[in-house]
Amino acid sequence: MKYYLSFSLLLILFACGKEKQESNAGQASLNGKAITVRVAPVQKENIDLSISAIGQVTSENDAKPAFKTGGVIARMYAEEGSFVKKGQLLATLNLTEIDAQVQQATVAVDKAVRDLQRAENLYADSVATLENVQDARTGLRVAEENLRMANFNKSYSEIKSPIAGKVIQKLVNTGEIVGPGMPAYYILGNAKGDWIIKSGLSDRDWARVNKGDRATISFDAFPGKSFAAKVTQLADTGNAGSGTFDVELALLESPSRMAAGLLASIDIYPKAVEGQTVIPLDALVETNRFDAKVFTIKEKTASEVSVKIAFLHQDKAVISAGLEGIENVVTDGAPYLYEGAQVEVVE
Repeated sequence: MKYYLSFSLLLILFACGKEKQESNAGQASLNGKAITVRVAPVQKENIDLSISAIGQVTSENDAKPAFKTGGVIARMYAEEGSFVKKGQLLATLNLTEIDAQVQQATVAVDKAVRDLQRAENLYADSVATLENVQDARTGLRVAEENLRMANFNKSYSEIKSPIAGKVIQKLVNTGEIVGPGMPAYYILGNAKGDWIIKSGLSDRDWARVNKGDRATISFDAFPGKSFAAKVTQLADTGNAGSGTFDVELALLESPSRMAAGLLASIDIYPKAVEGQTVIPLDALVETNRFDAKVFTIKEKTASEVSVKIAFLHQDKAVISAGLEGIENVVTDGAPYLYEGAQVEVVE
């Protein structure tokens, strides 16, 4: 990652510093002279670091409309690549079987009405019991509900687009038999507010990002242009396949043309990390990944301090632990020092 020094560079720095340290330490011991050094203050700064990633354009709004009931497809009205409006008719089923079910339910209601009328007349003549009348009324209600259900299923024997968008895939064809709930189309929303960018971040970067953080997006398809965006969603679990954590960004401004699958270069700008302890890179010696040593001066004597590196930023190191209560560190001359060495601080 760009925030960290390469191991090879640090090892070279350490090796050179170690060699010079031993030479100068021996020279100082033999001559009884103090080692000349410069110091720099330990400072607190607000660090504003961007996060770079690669993402892909997709639509937040998609749909896979399906028939509620099964049957034979009578007609398909949209083809792959066509644009559809919300509510537009997309496909219909052959209504032969469905109409028969509606007719059957209608006849059943008519019969239930006659049965109830007969039961009420017989009850008035004291031939039928109250229970017979109640049963007839129940039978009528059941028949009416069956008719309502048949009419409802008939009304959903056609598919209308639930969103405005582009038909990405036509999943069935005219004459095929489909079951209830089987999708007929895959439609991708193409309204200006539908487009989003999805990307995967490392756990370290994911932890720094929050909803609402600003970002800039650039596309290979539109060279030389960048577009404002913001973070809208952060995954609560990692992606098992990639080992990353997904993040979604919404475009605040879009190119004149968009398409799912476009690759995007992303720069996210989390809120500044406030009050970070920073020192010059020159102060680091014996660096091993996130562990390092620095020297501070106490009464003209070098004192070695172990520190933890959070990350590197430009020509500074952000320190997460080890410098509590320390006001300055040695920069020039640091590689030549050892614990207890006599030093002379120069401006």
